[in-house]
Amino acid sequence: MIRSARFTRIPKPVKEFLLKATILFVAWKAVYLLFLLPGRVLDKPLTYFIGKGTAGILGLFHPSGDYNAISAMHPKGLGNEGLEPVMAIRSGPTALLDIADVCNGLELLVLYAGLILCLPATRNRKLTYIVGGILGIELLNILRCAGLVAIYLHKPEWLDFSHHYLFTFVVYAFIFWLWYLFSRDPEFAKKLQLDATPR
Repeated sequence: MIRSARFTRIPKPVKEFLLKATILFVAWKAVYLLFLLPGRVLDKPLTYFIGKGTAGILGLFHPSGDYNAISAMHPKGLGNEGLEPVMAIRSGPTALLDIADVCNGLELLVLYAGLILCLPATRNRKLTYIVGGILGIELLNILRCAGLVAIYLHKPEWLDFSHHYLFTFVVYAFIFWLWYLFSRDPEFAKKLQLDATPR
């Protein structure tokens, strides 16, 4: 009874948000694991795009580096056996960085877009922030990968920290900033109706 009473005190918009988020999360995981992951339907073109973009950015700043990105197979990390497809960033014949599917930012894109879809706003505002945000996040991911290559070449002792902490913080900070901008809609608080009587 106590738990039920606490639940009824939760504002209706919050309940609706939690319901939408749960349904969206379950639906995405089911579709991704059953249909998209086995054939790399989304991962393959996204990883390819990140790889080619990284090589392009590196070539833009260092034309003499002969940077290129090619599809390759690489041993799985963290003790996993077998090989996984990657986009290999090279300078001539020299291997510099392997971009695997887990590094293409797909999960972050889904997280970012999913939250916006669950929040109240006009369709145009949601579409603008989803499309613009996805492009911004992927561009930032390309810059992240190019930065990792630069660190590997000039300050290799900083590579592990930059990969696992510094750039991860930068990407998440950018996403939270986009969410903050999205929530600054003058009608946002009104649409949430947080002061409404729970039903």
